[in-house]
Amino acid sequence: MRISYEIIELVPRHVFRTARTTSATSECVIVELSDGELFGSGEAAPSRYYGETAESVVYVLERMRPAIERMSNESELMAELLSRGGTSDPAARASLEIAAYDMMGKRYGVPLHRHFELDPAATPLTTMSIGLDEPPVMLEKAVDAKGFPLIKVKLDNETDVSIVARIKEATGARVTVDANCAWEPEVALEKIAALAEIGVEFVEQPVEATDIAGLRMVREHSRVPIFADESCRTSADIPVVADAVDGIVIKLMKCGGLLEAVRMARMAKERGLSTMIGCMLETSLALTAAAHISPLVDYADLDSGLLLERDPYVGMTIDRGRMLLPDAPGLGVVLRDETTVPRSHGG
Repeated sequence: MRISYEIIELVPRHVFRTARTTSATSECVIVELSDGELFGSGEAAPSRYYGETAESVVYVLERMRPAIERMSNESELMAELLSRGGTSDPAARASLEIAAYDMMGKRYGVPLHRHFELDPAATPLTTMSIGLDEPPVMLEKAVDAKGFPLIKVKLDNETDVSIVARIKEATGARVTVDANCAWEPEVALEKIAALAEIGVEFVEQPVEATDIAGLRMVREHSRVPIFADESCRTSADIPVVADAVDGIVIKLMKCGGLLEAVRMARMAKERGLSTMIGCMLETSLALTAAAHISPLVDYADLDSGLLLERDPYVGMTIDRGRMLLPDAPGLGVVLRDETTVPRSHGG
């Protein structure tokens, strides 16, 4: 097989800010595998928080190039990725696995969701995310997303929770909140008590990722369900957080790919935890891969394609929060414009 890749820049419509990060632009790595007849596409959306950059992804791809070029098909690559395991370089590994699954689906003429025996009509609603900003700007963005029945509001230490009430009232939507590790446990309890009065659906990661005791304390005293995101990277973390939260957030780019994401969803369900599948700042290439396995989870946050100035891919679509999966073989993703993203760089 042959591997090629291209680093591309993603530009959000608006600077996207959370309690941890501010994104005016972001880089992702588009990966292509080919056996001379079929090709499969994947995407890495690396996060410095998890120790990755576009350059580190390229380093991993080049390190694996000799082994990949000795392989005859995508199944060998999947077996190799599975045998390596580990938690390092999750976005790089996810990009290769997504491309391999795309290629496999094309080889057998089936969409990805059928490989996992999932019902494409059973996708959950996806949220629309409102990043941190001045409260009037946050409210304006939320009103622009009024067709979405579920809105996620980012909060930090400085932003008053009253903006959540204003958004809920202005849109009529159900609302969730993501604090991205911003609060000390005592502060979290105060803010969540106010959010409970507003009627939020759940709160993501109210305290630092490593503060499992803080998560547990917040959950024990909260009337609102608590989800772990940064505290739960892979299935190995689920036993650690299971008694401290009500749910977990799964992301291909932090867990390492589709197979591990499916494992996390099933393990969480066995332990009575709710689940949400989320994303980094990604194109519809990676988003569609995640959407194909979304029937396994309770919630989705796969809206980043809508936050981009230009999404170079067309894949799953969103209609008033409902995700509609393509039925073409593999991911079912195509380039919006063949000149937008080269498919033959990096080797």
